Amino acid sequence: MERYTTNIMTVERKGVFDKSQKKRFELTFTCKDSRQKKSILVIGLNPASDDISIIDTTTTFILNNLIPMGYTTVTICNLYGELFKQRLKPSEVPNNTENRKYLEEVLKRGFDTILLGYGNTFLTNKFVKEEKAYLRKLLSGYKDKVVDIVDDKGEYERLTAIHPLMAGRYFPGRWKLRSFVFEKEKTSDEKMPDGMKKADGEKVPEKTAKARDGKQSEKIRKPIKEEGEKKTDEESGSNQNSEPVAPAEATE
Repeated sequence: MERYTTNIMTVERKGVFDKSQKKRFELTFTCKDSRQKKSILVIGLNPASDDISIIDTTTTFILNNLIPMGYTTVTICNLYGELFKQRLKPSEVPNNTENRKYLEEVLKRGFDTILLGYGNTFLTNKFVKEEKAYLRKLLSGYKDKVVDIVDDKGEYERLTAIHPLMAGRYFPGRWKLRSFVFEKEKTSDEKMPDGMKKADGEKVPEKTAKARDGKQSEKIRKPIKEEGEKKTDEESGSNQNSEPVAPAEATE
């Protein structure tokens, strides 16, 4: 037996659900036999399964890329706690307060890294935008720890908060974590076009402002979505993993 070497890794799985098993607030994997003790919190869009014995493709990509980086505790939470096995329907979530509170408590554990991986779908959905805005408030005290995924060659660096399923499909084994750039909260004065401001801080007449504002609106560009992605609001019928052309699989 001396010519053989045995490597053993024990990975403990823990899922936290509500009593009805209709919401999953947390899925954590802990490597029990590793010396390194780095921890990472991954924040996705919504969970897909109430069975922790099954590891889907999204979770497999997360573990296969983050554990080799030295993360021995990987915790997956989401913007929404509701279990949607086909696709997320934000308008059908009656109340997300419980999930928000859970996220707030999870953040207090002191993770080494916080990875945003909710993807680039539902960019214009008002419900999802509200949850992202609330999450940004929760992360205000942890900004130095917040990252997102980019490939090692920078081919997808224009995208933010890339979904792990997309990253796993398009650049497997080439993940890099970069500091997440938070959008600056603009003041009401900053939101006005330059032509609407006066030196003394007063607004120009309303009619003039509307005329100039109309010209400015023609130049406004739509948010960049992941390549190949079609319309992603609920009305389009696409699921949250259409970034860019990943197979239909609910987000972990």
